[in-house]
Amino acid sequence: MARVMILGAISLAILLMAATVSSSRFTITIAEEAENPQTRSCQQQIQQAQQLSSCQQYLKQRTQSYEEPENQQRPDVQRCCQQLQQVQDPQCRCEGIRQVFQQEQQRGELQGRERQQMLQTAQNLPGLCKLSPQRCEIQTMAWF
Repeated sequence: MARVMILGAISLAILLMAATVSSSRFTITIAEEAENPQTRSCQQQIQQAQQLSSCQQYLKQRTQSYEEPENQQRPDVQRCCQQLQQVQDPQCRCEGIRQVFQQEQQRGELQGRERQQMLQTAQNLPGLCKLSPQRCEIQTMAWF
């Protein structure tokens, strides 16, 4: 019985330490982002562009329809390009596109070919809209 109580106490201590460590990391991350004026500026620009919601919608539709080639005259593409144009800093455009792609990826609905197609479309969005940079490099996590 004493062993069980000791084991329980040790387990509880480990859980408390893990919770403390993870909340410390969270606090540090927030502090670093708050100190970085570039990050704040990008977030403000992305918010002003309605979180690039039209681009998110376009990427979803594009991935589901598999139609070729991309047509810049379509209304959903034009709305996406208008939102991207509202993001003044080219680096922030890529950050916004990365966030949109990441949100879609986290939903867990994208696999294999669909995921790859959405990634390629997202990376080429600025070029499609004739904005700089022509292509955004988006780092993705490998899913095994």
